[in-house]
Amino acid sequence: MISSLLASGDILLDLGINPVVLATQVVIFVITFVLLSRILFGRALGHMQQREEEVRQAQEAIRRDRAEVERMTKEYEAQLAKVDKEGYDRTQTILSEALAAAQASVGKAQAEARARSESAIAQIDREKKGTLESLRSDVTRLTLEVAEKVLDTRLDPNVHGAEVRKFIQERS
Repeated sequence: MISSLLASGDILLDLGINPVVLATQVVIFVITFVLLSRILFGRALGHMQQREEEVRQAQEAIRRDRAEVERMTKEYEAQLAKVDKEGYDRTQTILSEALAAAQASVGKAQAEARARSESAIAQIDREKKGTLESLRSDVTRLTLEVAEKVLDTRLDPNVHGAEVRKFIQERS
């Protein structure tokens, strides 16, 4: 019964709806929707996909930079261990030389051994400080580079580098 009323179109006229106007509005709506989905929605979706790719690339770059920082930290620690071992080896060599010289001339050998030990320790300390400063400088430079990439901003090594060096000094 309802289908026969709808088919005849009398029910629409009884409700005050013009079927031609209704059909025209449906066609205009469909055309508008298709145009918007192709023009506007397509562009918006394209921009969203582009932004998603940019975010993915930035995350990948951050992951690579973190891995590089971890690698450099391990190298730094290995270098420190090497410097410590070299210092230990040099100290052992100096001590054995001092013992051999002490057997020949106890007084003279003890004085020479003290002088050489102090000189070697001072030299080791200078080398260790130089190496530490060099490694800190590298870590500071890399930290600034990572921060520049993450923040996408140019950082001044004179201004920001001092803050990074201060932070590294506090952690050492």
